[in-house]
Amino acid sequence: MNAIRLLILYFLIPAQFLHIGVIPSAAIAHQKEQQEILAKAKELESSGDYNNALALYNKAATAYWVSGKINEAKETYLNAAAVAEKIGNQNALKIIYTNIGMASLDQENYPEAISYFEKCLSINQRQNNKKEIVSTLLNIANAYNELNDFKKAVEYAERGNKLALEINDAKLLRNSYSLLADIHEELGNSDKSAEYFSLYSAFSKKIQREEQLKKEAEAQKIVEQAKGEFNAIKSEKELTERELNEKQKVLETISDSLSKIEQLTHEQQLQINLLNKENALREVKIRNQILVRNIFIVVIVGILGMLGLITHYYLQKKRSNELLAQQKAMIEAKSQELMLAIQRIEKQNRDITSSIKYAQRIQQALLPTYDQLVRTITDSFILFKPRETVSGDFYWFCEYAGTNAASHQSNKQVITLSNIDANERGFIIAAVDCTGHGVPGAFMSMIGLNLLEVLVRSGITQPNLLLNELHRLVRLLLKQENNDSRDGMDMALLRIKGDGHTIEFAGAKNPVICITNDQCNIIKGDPYPIGGLQKESKREFTLNTVHIDAPTCFYLFSDGYIDQFGGTEGLKFSSKQFKELLIEIHQQPMIMQQEILETKFDEWKANDYNQIDDVLVIGFRLSEKTFNITN
Repeated sequence: MNAIRLLILYFLIPAQFLHIGVIPSAAIAHQKEQQEILAKAKELESSGDYNNALALYNKAATAYWVSGKINEAKETYLNAAAVAEKIGNQNALKIIYTNIGMASLDQENYPEAISYFEKCLSINQRQNNKKEIVSTLLNIANAYNELNDFKKAVEYAERGNKLALEINDAKLLRNSYSLLADIHEELGNSDKSAEYFSLYSAFSKKIQREEQLKKEAEAQKIVEQAKGEFNAIKSEKELTERELNEKQKVLETISDSLSKIEQLTHEQQLQINLLNKENALREVKIRNQILVRNIFIVVIVGILGMLGLITHYYLQKKRSNELLAQQKAMIEAKSQELMLAIQRIEKQNRDITSSIKYAQRIQQALLPTYDQLVRTITDSFILFKPRETVSGDFYWFCEYAGTNAASHQSNKQVITLSNIDANERGFIIAAVDCTGHGVPGAFMSMIGLNLLEVLVRSGITQPNLLLNELHRLVRLLLKQENNDSRDGMDMALLRIKGDGHTIEFAGAKNPVICITNDQCNIIKGDPYPIGGLQKESKREFTLNTVHIDAPTCFYLFSDGYIDQFGGTEGLKFSSKQFKELLIEIHQQPMIMQQEILETKFDEWKANDYNQIDDVLVIGFRLSEKTFNITN
């Protein structure tokens, strides 16, 4: 079943329902549990508790569906729909109708599926929920596609695509372009199908890039937040220390004032004693005594006030010191936590970087070397610029020979084949662009390298047969018969036969460019990739044969060079400009052509644009002086 499931079930599926093989006792327990759930749901419905009854009906229906009892699931969903209608829960109704439609698709009852999808569409249109309208339109289009009513399928798919463009939802656009590609492929519109498939691929890459950028932004945000908290704590500590210093200065000022008061009191006392000795009059003595008493009272009050003030500031300083100690402990604890978090992040980054670099060494070890290519085709180059540490693009070549021809080879890595003519020789070279780039693309490149080596060693050397078998094995390894995975690879593959005058080519989306006597010819590949979705019963690639009698330059490449943004207007380099550049430089030795291509690429993107994809270009010239396969 290739139906695109665009909605998620309303309730979670218990893990125990995912087991295929269930022992009899477990099956009995499961059946009993289902009966208890349904009985409880009916009881709640009878008592007027419709919300909980609706939840239990949905849970039971989902369990029936997962366990393969689709008729029971549909019947239970209809009970849930009746309850939802009673309480006017339109959101629950549209989910239930969608689930019934999906269950009908599983039974290949496409008219019934369309009927329930139309009910769901009506609710979404009343609610003006544009995203769900698009999802439902694509479900209906998919059902018509399975029913082979391609006219209706195109109508609903285009309606969904138009609305997805209006709301600019990248994921819905990707799904709509995927479905339109499938439908037009069924209709035999290969060009239209290829166009929609290209749009699907573009949106898939865009979504992958946005998700990667989002993850990087989140990681950066965590680091910046940690740094901000650390700086805030540091500022708070400095502020507290400044306040303590200011309070210390105030205490020192008060202490100086007390000393001056004590000195003043001592001097006044001496004056009183002198007056008592000089003036014997009683009234003067009394006045002096009163004066001394008053001064004494004032001094005592002043001293007591000063002592109280000192005590107050002492207690305040003590509390401030305790608060500072607590804040210091908190700052140290938070600082330690932040440092540990930063160290963990740095360690994770180092581990990830180390793993990727190790993967790079493995990938480089598996790729054939440029020296091996030069030993066979002396005038050649390989321009290989991965966007990241590891690459989704890769190149591969090998020389093969029959038993007699292989015995005459010296210092060459030649694959000996027993199923071909004993004196036959040949050389196979391929440029491959896998889905994605970086680590995901590198995994696909490992699969492609291994399969090419195995297939040639098994005796398959004709390019179209190699692509046929490679496509079959990729779909088998990735289990694409049972899912909607579109992972695969685009490829241009050449076989040079005999003395180098006969060239055979087959391509999966990618072409080869041939230039002879300033005349440029482009041999296109078939419009579908290796792996991915296959609607036809058997995929067959086309064999193209070229006979050359003059020096000819051949160029195999991925789309990384052509799709690079740059220049003064920020446009793609384009296929036209790439072809014109090759015509302009093809008379130069191949090693100089490589330098020109690299320089032009760097100038095009300059410092304003990042490399958006892996770049691979292979060039070689065939002539009697540059091709050594017969030596």
